[in-house]
Amino acid sequence: MILPEPSLQTCAGTSEMAATHCPATKFLCYLSLLLSKINGPQKANENLPPLGLVDGERYDFIVVGGGSAGCVVASRLSEISQWKVLLLEAGGEEPPQTDVPAFIPFNWETRFDWQFETEPDKDYCGGKPCIWNAGKVLGGGSVLNGMIYNRGNGRSYDKWKELGNDGWGFDDVLPYFKKSENNGDPAIAANTKYHAVGGPLNVQRFPYEDKNVHLLVDAFQELGYKTVDINGGTQTGVTLLQFTQKNGSRMSTNKAFIAPFRGKRPNLKVVTNVRVTKVLIDPKKKIAYGVEYAWEKHRNVRGKVYANKEVVVSSGALKSPHVLMLSGIGPRSALSAAGIEVIEDLPVGQNLQDHAACLGLRVKLGEKQQTLSSDQKLLSDFSAYARYRTGPLSGTGTLEVSGYVNSRYADPTIDYPDIQYFVPPQTVYNTSNGEVPFNTPFSTYNRIIFQPGIMIEKSIGYITIKNKDPFLQPIIVPNYFSNIEDLNVIIDGCNFVAKNLSSTKVFKDAGVSLDTTPLPHCAHLEFGTDDYCACLARNYTQTLHHFSGTCKMGPDSDPGAVVDSQLRVRAVKSLRVVDASIIPVLGNSNTNGPVIMIAEKASDMIKKSWNLD
Repeated sequence: MILPEPSLQTCAGTSEMAATHCPATKFLCYLSLLLSKINGPQKANENLPPLGLVDGERYDFIVVGGGSAGCVVASRLSEISQWKVLLLEAGGEEPPQTDVPAFIPFNWETRFDWQFETEPDKDYCGGKPCIWNAGKVLGGGSVLNGMIYNRGNGRSYDKWKELGNDGWGFDDVLPYFKKSENNGDPAIAANTKYHAVGGPLNVQRFPYEDKNVHLLVDAFQELGYKTVDINGGTQTGVTLLQFTQKNGSRMSTNKAFIAPFRGKRPNLKVVTNVRVTKVLIDPKKKIAYGVEYAWEKHRNVRGKVYANKEVVVSSGALKSPHVLMLSGIGPRSALSAAGIEVIEDLPVGQNLQDHAACLGLRVKLGEKQQTLSSDQKLLSDFSAYARYRTGPLSGTGTLEVSGYVNSRYADPTIDYPDIQYFVPPQTVYNTSNGEVPFNTPFSTYNRIIFQPGIMIEKSIGYITIKNKDPFLQPIIVPNYFSNIEDLNVIIDGCNFVAKNLSSTKVFKDAGVSLDTTPLPHCAHLEFGTDDYCACLARNYTQTLHHFSGTCKMGPDSDPGAVVDSQLRVRAVKSLRVVDASIIPVLGNSNTNGPVIMIAEKASDMIKKSWNLD
């Protein structure tokens, strides 16, 4: 990727609107405008069909969705040279600007994002729809996410096995985590029980270490938390995170699993900007035999392609249930109401799980700890990254640190923490209208936010369908805080920051202090009380984007199961689901690493089922 190297003269030429109303430096205004133009909607070329896709063609396998899972499955299946594999992705090609770690804030709510909205509810997101970002691009969520590589606690996977899913305990899945891993940090890679080298996915810490990283680590350590490898044998503690990146540049599943083979394996075809509108299923034989599609940029261009062996739906926990319901697989009542013929009555869309968090507590930084820079320094940073992939843009600021702690509801006798802290940086400018947050790269900031996430969530939501129109978003109801224990856990998470972390000598010596200014929706409550923290949770709710569970994996005895332990859709032949939607119980981690593992394991299961392992 080659990035332009703007000059101060270029920045000075930014629009009059930006110069007048933008509170940031000229360079940051320029950058914000530039990325909004790049990431904005593109005009559709309505005269061209989907490139390389021919109506009526036959393949052995059709993979629906080129996200974190779909890229892995398509790549692994195409290792069998006699298998013809088609990967279909509704979004476009992975753009170069998403490579830059510090530019993560500019990736969301763009044309690469599905921009889902939940149904409004008075108990969360301030009574408004929550915005749920999800990757609509080749590489899916691995292109938009924070790149954090976090497998989760082994007990989470053992729980899957206890629920009747043979072959899904931690000892069973660990080899599949290691299969894809190329760990670039020698001290961590040396622990070969948990880590490996040589896989296609590069995992390591960023080459640039933000100056506040050790301040945060030291504060946790002052409270008795040890530094740990959260992907090793211990999770409770503070960690310097590893990321899916290489040499300061994002490594998505597209880059790791598709790009090296695209155009080199004649049996692998990848087509973008194509939305699968339904899986074709024989209603009498109940066997999947292909998919119907529409061109995303010109929705009247439609067609069908056929699968000789299997259709694999890997569209993510929000789109996979949508595709299945459009295809006649789902709750009878919902499908009938939408005018869709019911092929199989299954609880598709139920068991929706996510990790909720809240905006949490803001922390003011001393002048020496702030990273706000002059235009000249920002330009220098930009140039360093464009040329060498080094400098502050090759990291994510304070998000490089995370901490796992126990709430009062966690069992202190075992290592299974239920709160994880994310520490996003924030830039705030003082204007005539008061303090104004400004969207800046993660490398430049004057505040940090402690964001407690509920990592063992009890509240369960659902997804359903509006009607048979495949271009309408599904109805999403997360039901955050419907189990009061979740709210109490997040209250504990806020209290830990307000009463413990912010009082550390490490913070005081660095001039770091808690911002005790109440946020507007909670200004009627005393800052730092349980009621104030509960108000934060309900009015400043955040998703951690760990959507899962909507096509639940389970045994025949589980009435909530959609797929079996081989990820085959119940009662429908030649159809599997491979992504986060199959997760029966969400683990206490980010989901990108687990989804890649699921796809690796599923690929082996598919090969074995066709006697080609």
